[in-house]
Amino acid sequence: MDKPLSPSPLDEARTKPRKAKRVLILANPTATSFRMQNITEIVTCLEAAGMKVELKLTERASEIAETCADPDLNSDILAVAGGDASVSDAASTLLARGMKPHLAIIPSGTANILAHELNVPRTPQEIAKTIIAGKTQKLHNGYANGRPFFLSTSTGFDAEMVHVVPLRLKRRYGRLAYLFIAAQLAFSRRKGNFKVQADGEELNCAMALITNSQYYAGTHRVVPHASILEKQLHLLTFKDDSAWALFKYACRLLTGTVSKSPNVECRNIKTARIEAYRAAAVQIDGEPFGGTPLEVSVGDCELTVISG
Repeated sequence: MDKPLSPSPLDEARTKPRKAKRVLILANPTATSFRMQNITEIVTCLEAAGMKVELKLTERASEIAETCADPDLNSDILAVAGGDASVSDAASTLLARGMKPHLAIIPSGTANILAHELNVPRTPQEIAKTIIAGKTQKLHNGYANGRPFFLSTSTGFDAEMVHVVPLRLKRRYGRLAYLFIAAQLAFSRRKGNFKVQADGEELNCAMALITNSQYYAGTHRVVPHASILEKQLHLLTFKDDSAWALFKYACRLLTGTVSKSPNVECRNIKTARIEAYRAAAVQIDGEPFGGTPLEVSVGDCELTVISG
């Protein structure tokens, strides 16, 4: 009688059950559009697909970065349920790890620009399907005064607005809070005056925005050809920041034509240094971050993110 053939290693690999993917969901319950019911539904869908899911609700602002930096972090996917600031904190820390877990986004904030860039859906079931599918892309970043940023950094009017908008107002009214503060600030502030060195060229402007993303303040396009998936930054310099000029910029923002304004110059850059003739506020990814001078450069690392 012939001796039965033993299974080959390839056959064993095919029949061996796959190890369940481990998903850690870090949820910021103070985010503007956070809904616990949505998170619960996502967890249910992921578990139904055979994933091992752990849910952690953060209790303080630094907890997301601390969790991502933990050397004992043992997940295949880290999903952040929060706004752009929460996602940026996680991404900045994961960037330093240079390894898994992959980053996923559950949009729960005010603008959710990163989610828009990555085509992340908004409904719980569709978000869960996106995480289960696991399609990944490489996210690029810039550095602003040594800190990674994934959306934008700026100095001038919009940075001042980010610095002064009350957190309680932002959480209660979302983007309307920024409109209210902008209207007040436009008529009460002193005009900006900046010197910009960009890739060896010197410029002067009233405010400056450096973006890694095509979007700003939600789904409004400021640089239509920009992409967080490309290793390239874009500098917008604004010649005028009077109240009337700011109003016209806002109108152009709604139509996606800011970069076409005669008072705006837009160029691709690798490095920039922005100095103010008097101290000025700086924002990074929609959060206050000290003041000028502002040193910016293209990042040289990539972060694996799950996209739609």
